[in-house]
Amino acid sequence: MLWIALYFPALSLDWIERRFPEALIPAIGVTVRKGNQTCIQQANKPAQARGVMAGQPLASALAVFPDLVIMEQDPREEGKALQQAVYAALRFTPNIAVQNNGLIAEVSGSLKLFGSLKNLCQSLNRVVTAQGLQLSAGIAPTATAAWLLARSAQQGTVINGKGEEFRILLDALPVGLLESVQPHLEVIRGIGCKTLADLRRLPRSGVARRFGPDLPVELDRAYGDSPDPQKWFEAPEDFQQKIKMMGLVENTELLLVPAQRMVEQMCGWLALRHAAVSAFSFVLHHEYSLRQHHKFTSVNIRLSEQSSDPAHLMLLLREHLERTKIVAPVCELELTADEIAAGADGNLELFPTMQSETTSLNRFIEKLSSRLGPEAITGLKVVSDHRPEYSQRLELSGTGGLNPFSKRETNSQIIPPESPRPAWLREIPLELKVQRGRPVYESPLKLLAGPERIEAGWWNDAAIARDYFIAENNQGQLLWIYREHNPVEKDKGNKGGNWYLQGLFG
Repeated sequence: MLWIALYFPALSLDWIERRFPEALIPAIGVTVRKGNQTCIQQANKPAQARGVMAGQPLASALAVFPDLVIMEQDPREEGKALQQAVYAALRFTPNIAVQNNGLIAEVSGSLKLFGSLKNLCQSLNRVVTAQGLQLSAGIAPTATAAWLLARSAQQGTVINGKGEEFRILLDALPVGLLESVQPHLEVIRGIGCKTLADLRRLPRSGVARRFGPDLPVELDRAYGDSPDPQKWFEAPEDFQQKIKMMGLVENTELLLVPAQRMVEQMCGWLALRHAAVSAFSFVLHHEYSLRQHHKFTSVNIRLSEQSSDPAHLMLLLREHLERTKIVAPVCELELTADEIAAGADGNLELFPTMQSETTSLNRFIEKLSSRLGPEAITGLKVVSDHRPEYSQRLELSGTGGLNPFSKRETNSQIIPPESPRPAWLREIPLELKVQRGRPVYESPLKLLAGPERIEAGWWNDAAIARDYFIAENNQGQLLWIYREHNPVEKDKGNKGGNWYLQGLFG
């Protein structure tokens, strides 16, 4: 087994900072209660630049910088931020265990898919960092070892303990990283144990008797000498995420970063269920006001073909947001997966198949529909009618309506004609001139095939009776022409009615 642990040392601060637009992040200090005194637990970089440091009493911090934004530590909000990080990480492995201020992922089954451990670790770190969380990472054959290495690593770095090297790395770690040591930390340091190697040299029975049985068990799990079971994260049946903004937002550009994070979370949730989304909604909740009647603005997106690709879903959402007018300041965002379906495996073949080409076309149509509006994209639909002007009609082909390319279904009621049909039909047939009894279109026409009798429409008072021909002019153009069939005139000796151009071949 192989484990990657991600530790978030500034989780108490990160969940607050990421709710501000990046350009508007103020100097923030997170406080914690220690006995009868309130102290600064963490301070962000703007606060540190003004002299506020972790461990300072709150009164001292305010004396240094009176405009400091004070936020009390909130374990509930930290838990939400941790859950959202897990959602994003689910794209890389379904086996994730939640820790205090971090997570541990078992990734041995994902190495082949991502090519190498380096690629997998970099992709995982990049996606989780994009959630607005600072992290350090550790890699080891056991979950506890990976977690200890991640906690000992500097922020933004990875300690790779793959193979047997992890034992050497563990030996050098300070004993203060072990959870079971915390109640006895001063005593253990007092007897000269500074590293895990020092602690392992002590008699096992004496350590268990004096410091409790949990300490040797934790050591054994870290070094792989005993089983290290983990409780996997269980995602809910439905996906619905909300993010409260710390500031009021009136510009859609400032919504793109949190929207990207929420889309990544949704795609991780979909990956866990081997599913894809066919419709989702992004809701902008507005600030409450007695003069403001709009409580929210909903952006509903329906795909012509289900997808779990975060880049594609974010592209569609961005295009919709650019056409959305913000009627009031936004204070909260909500993303919901409205309709999901079984996801299809990605095409990993060397040459593109018909399915992959259709998918590319569908995504192109969805992009145009999102940018121009669904009413701007139309497609042709075949209708079961022998009359040419009624045999097809235009229908919406964007994400909001019919997409003729998404499913190539055949209608058993449509009978293909025996004679060929032109690719282009005129909306209104063009009446042709006649010279010496021959129809003319740029030159006298030569009849190549026909006649083909089409007689239909008696059921809706739009009856036709026509004789169709395939004709050619001197330029080599093939035309589909007809003349009205009138039995009465034919009985009188007349050859027929006027000639009309219906369509062009080629």
